[in-house]
Amino acid sequence: MTAIDALLHSLAGLTGFAVIGGVSILIGCGLGLIGYGAHLRGEALKKRVSAMVPRAGRTTALAVAAAPRAGRSLVRMPSDMPDRERREIGRQFSRLGVPAHASGTWFAGLRLATVLGLAGAGFVLAGYLPRAVGSGVMPEILAAAFGIAGWFVPLFVIRRLVKKRAKAVAAGLPDALELLVVCVEAGLALEDGIDRIAFELKQSRPSLAEELALTSADLKILPSRDQALANLADRVDVASVRSVVTTLSQTMRYGTPLAQAIRVVASEMRNESLIQLEERANRLPTMLTIPMMLFIMPTIFLVIGGPSALRLLDMLGH
Repeated sequence: MTAIDALLHSLAGLTGFAVIGGVSILIGCGLGLIGYGAHLRGEALKKRVSAMVPRAGRTTALAVAAAPRAGRSLVRMPSDMPDRERREIGRQFSRLGVPAHASGTWFAGLRLATVLGLAGAGFVLAGYLPRAVGSGVMPEILAAAFGIAGWFVPLFVIRRLVKKRAKAVAAGLPDALELLVVCVEAGLALEDGIDRIAFELKQSRPSLAEELALTSADLKILPSRDQALANLADRVDVASVRSVVTTLSQTMRYGTPLAQAIRVVASEMRNESLIQLEERANRLPTMLTIPMMLFIMPTIFLVIGGPSALRLLDMLGH
């Protein structure tokens, strides 16, 4: 009877996993059809726009390409989600060809698929835990725990991507400021200098180039330069970017030399980067203390005291 019960339990687990997998496949197919229809509508819209504007500038084209990734027109997103996370969701799904207005639906489908997948994995795993651990685990409880974790996994990944993008923008900002100094000293205006920098950094610093392209478009469209620069600070939300925005706003407001102010800010950012590197180097000996105590010191004691301990055990044995 024990073997029959085990066989029935295994069959029940496989049946539940098959049902969950079938539901997941059906949901994925439905979302795929919705996304394909949205993609066709987006392609038709792009053809209309290209027919209306056949000759777009280099920076204008970059700004248009970056604007869907910013995700400003996202719908069906949680109301408590920050704008940076919404833009990142739109940016990630735009790489798959999903339009910005459909990113919310795709993200909800992704979270649902993750919940179902992890719940099915937990249900199947519960059938093998009693054999390995020796204690019974209810499949429903483990599946519910895995499903709850799966609901938060996509949001955690998006937040990590937002932080990674902010760090990438902050890392390339000193180079962009130095290039902006060169452009301003050559006689270009602020808008033209940002256009040139966005085009030049498109390959080496794509994240920063997209943000600068959007800022350039805001400078050309919005009536206030301060608002366009404030939008950049809100999108990135990094202390260094806010410092640059404040400096540029004060420079344009009080009429101080633009190239000199940007050069001072770039020099300060370089110094801050060096200070941060020195701090990380000074923390390195302290951080290596615990690995040395756990891995290196026991090995040294074993090499030094091992022969003596074996000899002592041999003497005591005789």
